[in-house]
Amino acid sequence: LEAYFESRSKGHEKMTKVVAQCPIECINYGDNLHYKILPPHLFEKYVLPEYQKRGEVLHKAGKFIHSHWDGDVEGFLPYAKTCFLDGIEAITPKPQGDVTVEQIKEALGDEIFLIDGLAAVLFSHVYPIEQLKEQTAQLLNLFEGQLILGISDEFPSDGSLDRLVMVRDMVEEWNANH
Repeated sequence: LEAYFESRSKGHEKMTKVVAQCPIECINYGDNLHYKILPPHLFEKYVLPEYQKRGEVLHKAGKFIHSHWDGDVEGFLPYAKTCFLDGIEAITPKPQGDVTVEQIKEALGDEIFLIDGLAAVLFSHVYPIEQLKEQTAQLLNLFEGQLILGISDEFPSDGSLDRLVMVRDMVEEWNANH
């Protein structure tokens, strides 16, 4: 297993150098991390050093780097600022994920963009519309200047397009006032 990871690391080093030379400005690692599948001690041993190696090369080339952390991520949040990431996509807050919006903000600070952030289940009629309004407003206010708002996870099959339009309108109003 160790030999496999070493081989993958060498392959990624080569690929990272090639990507650094490309005109692509934004790099998504597409990890889809979940700490109950990848425990934090294994993340620290195998993933974090790779993030740091790649991040160093890609940042020198002026790239914006982000990763997809989905599912339960509370165990990864303490590492967020050491990952050399400019953004983290799909951290899903409660009631769907295992963290609060405040925990996400504390982990990302003012340095890391949140990409997405709205719990997808809140677009379902199962949850009160006020809960979606609250989470939208909270994200807009806490992550001002470092938010690419979207739905964390997939739009639910029973999701309301009216709720989607409502969020769009809230964002437009917020942007007009800020």
